[in-house]
Amino acid sequence: MTDLDAVIDDHRILICAGSGGVGKTTTAASIAVRAALRGRRTVVMTIDPAKRLANSLGIRELGGKPQAVKHPDLGDAALSAMMLDQKGAWDQLVERHAPSAEARDKILENRFYENLSQTFAGSQEYMAIEQLCDLHDSDEYDLVVVDTPPTRHALDFLEAPQRLANFLDRNVIKWFVKPYFSAGWSTMRLVNRTAGVLFRRLEEATGISALVEISEFFTSMSALFDGFEDRVHRVYELLRSPETAFVLVATPEEQVLQEARFFRSKVDELGMALRAVVFNRVHRPRVAGSGSAGDCDDLEERLAELLGHRAPAQRIAANHRRYQLLGRGESRRVARFGSGLEPAVVVVEVPTFAGDVHSLEGLRGMHEHLFSVR
Repeated sequence: MTDLDAVIDDHRILICAGSGGVGKTTTAASIAVRAALRGRRTVVMTIDPAKRLANSLGIRELGGKPQAVKHPDLGDAALSAMMLDQKGAWDQLVERHAPSAEARDKILENRFYENLSQTFAGSQEYMAIEQLCDLHDSDEYDLVVVDTPPTRHALDFLEAPQRLANFLDRNVIKWFVKPYFSAGWSTMRLVNRTAGVLFRRLEEATGISALVEISEFFTSMSALFDGFEDRVHRVYELLRSPETAFVLVATPEEQVLQEARFFRSKVDELGMALRAVVFNRVHRPRVAGSGSAGDCDDLEERLAELLGHRAPAQRIAANHRRYQLLGRGESRRVARFGSGLEPAVVVVEVPTFAGDVHSLEGLRGMHEHLFSVR
């Protein structure tokens, strides 16, 4: 592969992953625009509640359902965008799999469920993958591009299904459900003073009758748990599928690259496919040369001849020297990172722009760096 066009053409799912603040949202949006312009029915989903994706695509608000992106530069290209609605996605999951309307209503009205669906660690990431599965299965799109959550560790997205599965382990369910229905809440307090203190504190802190609410939640969700392991297995199979490609987005800073190396090793360990690495906000030398003192001295002399005095020339040359040295350091780090990649992994660099990308025109402006645009 020579650029990301081949990655777009050969896959149905592209997952843009990486540390927070490296430009995942912008990269995902630019890739989605490119795919749509190449004739693929494309949807881009962001998990970031900020409005960066919406602003870039010229959309006032994004909701939990895909909405068409209309722009003169897109012509008839089929591009849609959406933002994950975590609570809404959980509710949809319950509505799809609840055995009856009564069970559905019990779950949706349960206060423990309301808290779990909005704040449980890994819940957002898991529901992002559930939503990804729904988009994939709909057959309405040729390509689904995912902007992964802006978490401190990119691995949260990959580990979320198993984390949630561990939480819903049947032994845990039995621990909550059986004591309540066999002994009752008051008996439980008498039998186990420690548990009683714990649950009273939970009641005081949350206003929820902890054991009652939790037991009712697990009982109502029992039918959903029966198929939960199968869904987790299917999620992992989709992430490992030849249809799915991971695009790692990073910047040339050493700390970011350390996290990127760990993420790359985890992707390999899980049997998933890293197909591209995008180095974002790269400083490139603006003139030929090594950035050495001699190069900058020559530049200083040329500037002195043009400006007629040396002070401004010295400042400009010093700034040029710093920029060149910064670029050289980044080039070495990028090369060192790239040397550990498989030959088939596409590596592209996007330079530092004068300002942030906030428009569809800006997203298209990235194409000459992401793709072989002529």
